[in-house]
Amino acid sequence: MKAPGYAAAASEDLLTGELLLRRAFLAAPLHTGARNAVIVSADDRAPAALLFHRGFAYRSLSLPDGRRAILDILIPTDVTGLDHAVLGGGGNHEIVAANAVSYRRLSAQALRELMKNPQVALRVLALMGEARWRIDRHMAAITRFDARGRIAALLLGIYERLRRNELISRPTYNLPLTQELLADYLGITMVHVSRTLRRMREERLVLVDRQVVIILDLEGLRRAASGIPPLNVGAAPMPQSSDELAL
Repeated sequence: MKAPGYAAAASEDLLTGELLLRRAFLAAPLHTGARNAVIVSADDRAPAALLFHRGFAYRSLSLPDGRRAILDILIPTDVTGLDHAVLGGGGNHEIVAANAVSYRRLSAQALRELMKNPQVALRVLALMGEARWRIDRHMAAITRFDARGRIAALLLGIYERLRRNELISRPTYNLPLTQELLADYLGITMVHVSRTLRRMREERLVLVDRQVVIILDLEGLRRAASGIPPLNVGAAPMPQSSDELAL
């Protein structure tokens, strides 16, 4: 499975669409949320698209018996909820802050108006394609990897996204997810998460302590996630011209 890239013929339109879309987001008010704040609720009838500036969040689905599945992890610079322009609310998905976050909201109506510009529509399609690729990659890990491989793919994937977005320069980063949240994302128990992280620490692959990830052996971690392609789709996102952007 190779990482997809953008068609060369679309590059100029994608860059223009990126500029117009980011400009619209940056013109919107900045919102903040504390840890565990529900940013988009399951019963929100008019959910907005979001651009994250600071902090981590996750998109989750709650089952009728109370169990939770975390479907995607969101980092600074991520845009999410673009499908809200056409799908509206009424689902059982939520977007929840994993730690203190700041973000900007773009209403579904405003997004639809922007998408009348074909360059913006193309960029929206590209962003949705990136999100789908990220989730497809996660599903491949969940269905074919053991706990060690799943954790390696997760930690490596977050590292690649942060590095691509120029948010880190070393193989060390904050990951404000509890072991319960990790378990809900990886489809295993908290006990299994804890034991596997301890084993990976003993192997000198990675150290996860107090929500700080220190990758000790990057190539070894890549071998542990062998077969999962890197998250290097497309070009790096456009700088956001904001001093609020931080982990």
